This record gives sequence, structure tokens and C-alpha cells, in this order.
Amino acid sequence: MVNKKEELFLRTRKKLFLNIQGEHNSIHSGNGLDFKEVRQYVTGDDVRHINWKVTARNLIPSVNTFNEDKQLNIVLVYLNSGSLYFGSNRSKQDTAVEILTTLGFAALNKNDTQSCIFWDNDLYKFHKPTKHKNIVDINFDTAYEASLLTKSIDYDKLNIYLLNKIKKKSIIFIIGDFLELPDFNKIGHKHEVYCTVVRDKLEENLSLIGDFNINDTNSNMTKSITLTKRSTMKYNQMMKDYDIRLFSHFKQSSIKAQKIYTHDDVIIKLRKLVKH
Repeated sequence: MVNKKEELFLRTRKKLFLNIQGEHNSIHSGNGLDFKEVRQYVTGDDVRHINWKVTARNLIPSVNTFNEDKQLNIVLVYLNSGSLYFGSNRSKQDTAVEILTTLGFAALNKNDTQSCIFWDNDLYKFHKPTKHKNIVDINFDTAYEASLLTKSIDYDKLNIYLLNKIKKKSIIFIIGDFLELPDFNKIGHKHEVYCTVVRDKLEENLSLIGDFNINDTNSNMTKSITLTKRSTMKYNQMMKDYDIRLFSHFKQSSIKAQKIYTHDDVIIKLRKLVKH
């Protein structure tokens, strides 16, 4: 587990260093240290920000402006369901943990406060708001220590918990495979919410035909089933119809959502999510 953690942390930090460009910078001018541009002086500007070189060169009073230095309150919600155990080449759990780790490092890089909620049929663990660098390490360990088998998500309890727990307006990232329809309408209109829908291509495009023993990870029971071409086609259509309902709910709740498959580059997909 140590080697797995070190490899993931090293890869994630390297990709973040090369790719993350601060998607949450405010468009408003402020007094932070993040330089924005030089523009012509207008009455009321702080004279301490006058750019004397540009002023002398153009003979026009000019000032430096800066991006507003705003620290964000980030809440990471990790949905620990038994279905994360599934994966054709890589488990959905590994992908979900990489998403959790990437978001954790990104918050640290921006000096934002982050907290983390681990949830299944009830609260498993809550890590209080912090900027301490060891939070990413703690989140990683918690995600893999939590049992997956027989776990399912109680979205009703989660909805109530988030509404009561998170008082300050926050940016909430919810990580899970969302194989049951949630009701995040109130949360989505109260906070800025992003949902990462972790999936494996095989569970959406089933092509197996024959007799199989299937383990239900939510109940940890094995069932014998027969798959025919007709039944797999019906299953695939049901998955498509379900996801249409799921993403329609996200849109109606003002929630931005992105599917991230087990074979995807997590950072590329996360950048696409926050730039929607």
C-alpha cells in the first residue's frame, strides 16, 4: 500500500505542476500578490500600485492590477459504495481515490481550506477543515481502510447531513459512481457543487453472453445468471436511460457533473469539469 500511495502521489503532483492553472481565480481586481495586468490609471486607484516604468515610457499614468486573493472552502465527499469494487482493468475504487487525491493536492496548491466526508449508509468519517499538507495522506488511508463490501449509499441521510453540516457557502466535490439516483436539489442551489461520476466502460456497454456467477457487492451474495444478446441490449439501454435521468437531475439542481472512467486521465477530466 505504501508503494501504491507514493506512486500515485508522485504522478499526481507532477501532473498538477504541469497542468493545473488556477481555475478559481476571481475576475475581480484585489490586493493579492497574483499579478493580473497593467492598465491606465483612473481616479481612486491606489497610488502605491502605479507602474512608474510604463508610466514614463508611455507618458500615461498606469497601474498594476492583481487577481483577488480569495481562499475557498473546499468540501470533498467520498461515497464509499460496494459497487466501487468493480473494474475491468482497474477498479473504480482506485479511480475514485485518485480523484480524491488530485483534488486534495489542488486545494493545497491554492492554499484553500479543505474538509472531507466519507459516507456509505451513514457517516463513516469526517475530517475537519484544514490546510495541513498531511490531509491528502489521511484521506488516502481512510478511503482504503473503509470496507466496500455490503456498503450502499443512503442519499437521504447524506442530503440532510450536508445541509446541516456545511453552513458556509462552499465548493463541494462529490465522488462516487451514482448507481442510485440522489436528490441534491437543495445542496446544488445552496453551494457550488461538482459531481464526479466514476464508471467502468464494461458496466455501461455489457457484451457478455452465457452463464455467469455474479457477486453483488452491496449484499456480498453470489447469484447465477444467464446473459443473452437480448438481455445485454436491454441492460445497456437501461443504463443509458438511467444516466439521462441522473445528468438531467444534476442540471436541474445547478450541479456540474463529469463522468470519469477507470481508463481516463483524471486531471484532464477534472479540468474539463471545473471549466464547464
